[in-house]
Amino acid sequence: MEIAGGQGGKPEMSPGSGLDKGRGVGAGDLFLLGAVFAWGINFPLAKIALDYMDPFVFSATRYLIAPLALFSLLWFRNMPIAITRREALMLAWIGLLGITLFQGGWAYGLNLTSASKASVLVSTSPIFGALISAMLGNRPGWKGWLGILLAFVGVVLVINNSLTELTIGAGSFTGDLMIMGGACAWAVYTIVSGPMIMRRGPLLVTAWAMLFGAGILTVIGLPSIMAQDWRAITGVGWAAWASTTVFGAALAFVWYCAGILRLGVTKGMVYSFFVPVIAILCSVLILGESISLVQIIGAVVILLGVLLTRAD
Repeated sequence: MEIAGGQGGKPEMSPGSGLDKGRGVGAGDLFLLGAVFAWGINFPLAKIALDYMDPFVFSATRYLIAPLALFSLLWFRNMPIAITRREALMLAWIGLLGITLFQGGWAYGLNLTSASKASVLVSTSPIFGALISAMLGNRPGWKGWLGILLAFVGVVLVINNSLTELTIGAGSFTGDLMIMGGACAWAVYTIVSGPMIMRRGPLLVTAWAMLFGAGILTVIGLPSIMAQDWRAITGVGWAAWASTTVFGAALAFVWYCAGILRLGVTKGMVYSFFVPVIAILCSVLILGESISLVQIIGAVVILLGVLLTRAD
């Protein structure tokens, strides 16, 4: 799941985002389809890259490179890039949440569980966002609470993978929990980053957050980075890493912003429901993964829960 897209909880685009409002609805649809496809295929491709790289190495290197695309876009559009010292501190905090915790947890979790399951579990981010908002005093209505309940029932079904027995302690449980923790971190990131995104626009905020977050990841994961056997990474591993970096972490975000500004937030966010569907299909085709009927039911229940929560 990606900060540049992430799953669920994506911030609303501000007028100062720097992306032109196009007139063609078809163009908006194409931008959003490109974004959700990039995020969906990102799951199996990341799984391949993680066969050759430590999760810290994978996440840190991706997000040291990906901001270059966003900074280049800002420069190309003659948009301001400089930030104040106070903004730098806030962006470091935002990067800690959105990159260090979310991406770190996502990569480690994905390394321990299936790409199909991870794509479904990370889509629970809006549910955590609704719970956090409720704790802050913005209590949801009955649709919101029903959506939260449904989503967590779906999570249990996806993780347990059985209607007749308890299998929740099976091998990938730790990875599932890390993915859920990452989804929660993304929800907090969305809430915390909102005010700055409204002031400075999503491109600048995301570019700096990526850079700061990747820097923190690099410091934490320095032993892993030093121990990485770079010569053992094959062409396939590098190709998977490059695809997740260029498309999943950078371009998909730009495409998403462009699509949202053309179609609006409400219509545009409907496309996020396609991400786990694409991820599951690509994981089956690329990795040969399988998903059971119980997990499909759980995925549908989660998406219905998220839809209810957003509609509240």
